[in-house]
Amino acid sequence: MCFASPFIDDLEDFIWEAAFHYVKGLPVPNPLVEGRTKRLFDAVDQAKHIGWSLKAVQWGNLAAGTQFELVIQRADIFKKAVALGFAKLDATSPPEDLGRALIRHWNEKVVGDGKYQGVTDARVGILLKDNARKNFVLVESSYPPFNEEAFAWKWTNATATGLQGFSDGRLKLRWYPNQKQLFEVFHIPDQATRVSISPARIDADEFVEAVMGLLSPKDAPVARAVEDEVPAKVVRPAAFKK
Repeated sequence: MCFASPFIDDLEDFIWEAAFHYVKGLPVPNPLVEGRTKRLFDAVDQAKHIGWSLKAVQWGNLAAGTQFELVIQRADIFKKAVALGFAKLDATSPPEDLGRALIRHWNEKVVGDGKYQGVTDARVGILLKDNARKNFVLVESSYPPFNEEAFAWKWTNATATGLQGFSDGRLKLRWYPNQKQLFEVFHIPDQATRVSISPARIDADEFVEAVMGLLSPKDAPVARAVEDEVPAKVVRPAAFKK
């Protein structure tokens, strides 16, 4: 349905969030009224206290077991060292201290936003898309705070350009001190939901006329076209001729 619209080129950001709300049976938010926030949970089932952090990522390989990563937070732990329980942090600090600070920085977001948004069951919902936007995978799982005791940390190389966090022997987190970006590494599970589509686009004029027909006259926007800017072959819907 989204790709059928001639004015939508991808499932991302609010479009993905709105589609997720619809499929889950949640009220689709209206950012024109409610605004947008930077809270962690983009979709919340208030009755069940479930919250989802939603992401959409283009990734070439959608096979089960494939590793992919995405930015989950900008973590400037050097400036926030004291608040995170350290006298000082910089690039020369032990990797384990930096890693613990990163975990605490992230967990504050998870716990704080969870309380604010009334979420007790935290989850993540990631839509993976192939390059053609015809094959999709939904990775949905629980998203609890990290256990800082379960991580081992080391620099990627001798120049300390990137810090890696391993849990259960697998790379789980990656942080770059220059950009302060914290990445989380995920894997596509065998049981992930898969969808394939053959998108068919609706003619722009037909689409606009259909939508305008659903609006009451008092809500219908009035558009004025400059004649010499409108190609002669385009026939404008009646609503635009007013």
